[in-house]
Amino acid sequence: MARGHVVGIIPARLGSMRFPGKVLAPVGGRPLVQHVYERLAEASSVDEVMVATDSAEVEEAVSLFGGRVVMVTEPCATGSDRVAAAVRDVMADVVVNLQADQPMIDPADIDRTVEVLAADAEADLSTLAFRADDEEGYRSPDVVKVVAGRGERALYFSRSPVPYISESTGVSSLYLHHVGIYCFRRAALERFASFPRGALELRESLEQLRAVENGMAIGLALTERQTLSVDRPADAALVERRMSAL
Repeated sequence: MARGHVVGIIPARLGSMRFPGKVLAPVGGRPLVQHVYERLAEASSVDEVMVATDSAEVEEAVSLFGGRVVMVTEPCATGSDRVAAAVRDVMADVVVNLQADQPMIDPADIDRTVEVLAADAEADLSTLAFRADDEEGYRSPDVVKVVAGRGERALYFSRSPVPYISESTGVSSLYLHHVGIYCFRRAALERFASFPRGALELRESLEQLRAVENGMAIGLALTERQTLSVDRPADAALVERRMSAL
C-alpha cells in the first residue's frame, strides 16, 4: 500500500512536569528540539517536517535553526492532540508524531515505523519499540513498556513492569521498550483527537492508551537499536556524552 504524502510533526511545549523547558535544553550546544528535528528531516519517508508549539520561545528557537513552526494556541491535552490541530490546514496522507524527547532516534527507525503502517491496511497507526533486558528500566515508571500480540500489533502500554515474567517461562527479552513515535493515517489521527480521554489514558498518563481504549489497531515496528529518551535533566547530560562519543 502506498504511503502517500508524509508529514512529520514534533509537538513541543515548555511545560514538562519532570523537566520544565526540556525542549529548549542545550545538548551539545543546540536545543534538544533541533536534534529531534534533524533526525526527522533525515528520514527518507518523511516529505515535510515542522514543530507544533504554543510557545513564542520555542517558535523563536526553531526559526533560528531554520525549522518550520506551526503555532497551536488552543489548549491541547496531549502531543497527539497538538499534532492533530497543527495539520488541519496541511495536506497529509500520513502524519508522524515524533516526541521532542527523542534526540537519538535513528532516521531508519522512523522509516521503519512508516513502512509498518503502509504495509498494514488495517492498522490505524504504528509505533516503535526495542527489546530490553535491564531490570531498572523494567521497574521504572519513566520507561513505557509495550505488550505485543501476533501480527506485529501492540496490545497495551504501561509504566508498570509488564508483562509479568514467570521464573519458569523462557523469554527472549525482559520487555519491549516503547519509543515515542506515532505514525497515523490522517483520518485515524482525526478520529483519535475526537475521542474523549479515557480512564486508562488518564491513569497511566499515556496518550496512546486512548487509541487502545477505542479499539484502534496499532502496528508495531521492532528495532535492534536502543534509543535514549530525555525525561529528566540527567538524561540530557547522558545523551550529550553519548553523542560526543559517536
